[in-house]
Order: sequence, then C-alpha cells, then structure tokens
Amino acid sequence: MPEYIAIGDIHGLDDLLAALLTQLPDEGTLVFLGDYLDRGPNVKGVLDRLLALEQERRCVFLRGNHEAMALRAWDGDGRALRDWLFNGGTATLASLGEPIAPCYRDFLQRSRYYFATAAYIFVHGGLPPGMQPEEVTDPELMLWMREPFLSSTEDRGRLVIHAHTPTHNHRPDVRTNRINIDTGAIYGGPLTALLLPER
Repeated sequence: MPEYIAIGDIHGLDDLLAALLTQLPDEGTLVFLGDYLDRGPNVKGVLDRLLALEQERRCVFLRGNHEAMALRAWDGDGRALRDWLFNGGTATLASLGEPIAPCYRDFLQRSRYYFATAAYIFVHGGLPPGMQPEEVTDPELMLWMREPFLSSTEDRGRLVIHAHTPTHNHRPDVRTNRINIDTGAIYGGPLTALLLPER
C-alpha cells in the first residue's frame, strides 16, 4: 500500500476529483499539490469535498499560485485582484459567492508551501537552483517556479513531486530528479494521482 498519494491541480473540477478518489486506496497520506481554485465550474464542491476528506483520513494541503492570488485579492490588494480575476478568479467567485465563507478562507490560509519527507519533496511549482525547500527565504517562489527548475537535472537527494506546469501530452513528466503530475485536467487531460513509493 502507498505511503503517500500526491494529487495534481484540480481547478474546480469536482467531478474529476470525486471520480479519482473512488479509485484510490484507503491507506496512505493524501498530498494535494495546490490550485484547487479558478477556471473550473465547481470550486465550492472541491473545497467542501477536501474539508470533508480531511475529517476522514490524513491529508496535506499545499498552496498553489492560484490560492496565493486569491488570498491577496481577498485582503484588498487591487493589483492581485485584477491578476486573480484574469487568471480564472471569476469562476471561483461564481461558485463560492460573496462574501467568501470563513471556512474556505481559513482552509486556504493554513495550506502549506511545501511538504518534505526523508525521500520526497512535495511542492506546487518548483524549487530555486541549489536550494532545499527549508532554505527558500521567499516561499512564494515555490508556487510560481518553472524555469530554471524544469530544465534542471539537479539532484537534491530527494525526489521532487510537483504540479503547476501542465504537460503537453496529458501524461506525467517523469524525470530522474522530479515528477510533474499536472496533466492538464482543466485543459481536457486527466486529473492525476501518484502513489508512492510504488510510482
């Protein structure tokens, strides 16, 4: 049985999340890699499902760049609001309504920037060159990182599991140093889960 099950970007696609969860083992810590919000039609359904799931089994919820944008927008940052709405925030507002219920805001505020074990580093976007997640002084970098992380062959001594950058072929991108499981669910691909250590 898996020790960890990582799940990629959901983006309001509660139907895909519900279907995926029925296929997963009952054992193993679920590690959600962020981007629960925006673009998809049922953000409320996703958040309600995750909040309920948290009561049933061990879960780790990472923060994605879309959650970061939303939290800044909800705090009154006008530029962040414009960026968020442009990047799919309108779908989130349509689903959640206004004002945003405190339970959803609290859920996003307690999401983590990363989750690290002896064997794995789970992060939404990626890591700056030469750095372990514990060494990153600006944690938001880990939410937005693409290059030079994606083209790097750097071995950090732990396998990096990430999402954020949709794969072009809707299949996981498996490298020696990292695995990308954002298979572009919001663009017609599957919602992907990775069982570890089985892979």
